[in-house]
Amino acid sequence: MIAPAVLARLQRGVSASISISGGCDGAAATVEKSRTLTNNWDNENHPDLPRIEYAFALDAVAVAQGHRPPILSAMAADLGHVCIRLPKCEVGEDELAAALIDASAEFGDISAEIREATKDRKVCERDQARITLQIDEALASLGRLRAVVNACGKDL
Repeated sequence: MIAPAVLARLQRGVSASISISGGCDGAAATVEKSRTLTNNWDNENHPDLPRIEYAFALDAVAVAQGHRPPILSAMAADLGHVCIRLPKCEVGEDELAAALIDASAEFGDISAEIREATKDRKVCERDQARITLQIDEALASLGRLRAVVNACGKDL
């Protein structure tokens, strides 16, 4: 049995992936199943979740569109991990500086999200999800920075 909080996070990931796929109709076309089934997956009050091959297909659409994979990211988070895209690295001073700037900007995004979340002096579950997303994006950005540094070696 999946804990209710875990199920809610997974369902939010599924809903995000369905949205990126073009809604229930686009998701149905992606997984070659009925719109009724994908509508059930998109309903937080319905216990159904997509099978792993369908979740993979939906997340593949998100990745192809330049997004993070929402379902995989939710699963990883519930296991205490993050999902980080493996970067393609070009080496050079410009790439290193750009990776550092991108990573630094992510910390500003975390700060802004925390500021917004604490305005009412209460951090609700949705606030936690938005803050966690910003932290995950910062970790991914730091992973890209590390990859660029490692690719640079001694040849700048």
